[in-house]
This record gives sequence, structure tokens and C-alpha cells, in this order.
Amino acid sequence: MKEFFKKYSYTMIKLFVNQFAIAFFGIGMAFVSAYAGNLKLRVATSIGAIIFYLFLLYAHMWELGAKDGISAQARDTSRGLWRGFAIGACANVLNILLAITITVTSLAKVAGGLGQAATSAALMLEGMYFGILSVPVGGVVLSEHAWSYFLITLPAILVSGLAYIIGSYNLHATNILIPKNKDVKNNGRPQ
Repeated sequence: MKEFFKKYSYTMIKLFVNQFAIAFFGIGMAFVSAYAGNLKLRVATSIGAIIFYLFLLYAHMWELGAKDGISAQARDTSRGLWRGFAIGACANVLNILLAITITVTSLAKVAGGLGQAATSAALMLEGMYFGILSVPVGGVVLSEHAWSYFLITLPAILVSGLAYIIGSYNLHATNILIPKNKDVKNNGRPQ
């Protein structure tokens, strides 16, 4: 366990910093669309920010999975396909703790203070979901439902895990992230 954190702590921090940066982008887009008074635009910009965030996660975790897959193949060891999910969960540990705090305070009917602070912090850290969480469902906006804070952490964990697995097996959906070498042809053999 200690070696896991030693090897992947930089990746976890990098994923969290990416989330933080995209959160501000998402919040900015939500405020601009809210100022325009357009709920559809707010939801659309939020979906765009989420897709951008998940793409960044995918690209980073795919690369990590590819490196670990090559290493495992060279050493003839297990690929450890669980690592991507674990890295994604560790990178989202603050989000999960905030979701737990929001849930406990809402179930205990604790008014004010801690619950509101946790909700504000969660909305700031996961700002790419800000527009979607402002959608009313059953007369109440989604940000008022405690379960929604657990739900918004799942895409990041799932994308991290699946991208790591796909990268570990060196599978590609497109060639968009694959650098091309124009000097080398015929399956890597120089002419």
C-alpha cells in the first residue's frame, strides 16, 4: 500500500489539480449562462465542461495504464487492472468526504454551518457539474439532494479505471492521441 501511494501520489495530485482547473472553467460558464438567463445553455456548457474534464482524465490515465502495461508485460507480471479505479478514487477522496458530510448533515437535519460549508466546497471543487446541479427535479434543484454529490464522483472514478485498463492493453478508439513518426514505415522498420 505504501508503495502504491509512493508510485501514484503524483498522478493523484495531478488529477485533482486538473479537476480544480476545470471546476473554475465550469463555474465561469455556469455564471455566464445564468446571467443570460438560459437554463438550456447552462446545462449545455456544464455538459461540455464535464466532457472536457473526463477527456483529460481519460488521456492521462490511458497513458499511465499504457506505461504500466508495458512494464507488466516486460516483467511477465499481473497488470493490476484495479489500479486505475483506486487512483481515481484516491484523487476524488476529498469529493467523497464532502459527499459523506453533506449526506450526514442532511440526514441528521443539521441546519446551517457544516452542511452549507460542505455543499459550497463541493460545488466549488466540482464546478463542472454546477450547471447540471442547478436543474430543478421535482421542484427541488439537484444540488439540494445529498445523493447527487456521490453520483457526480462516479464518472471520474469510472473513466479513470476504464482508461487505465484500455491503456494497459494498448487499445485505441482513435489515433488522435498517438504521435506519428513520418520517417518510420513498415511497422516500425526504417526503410
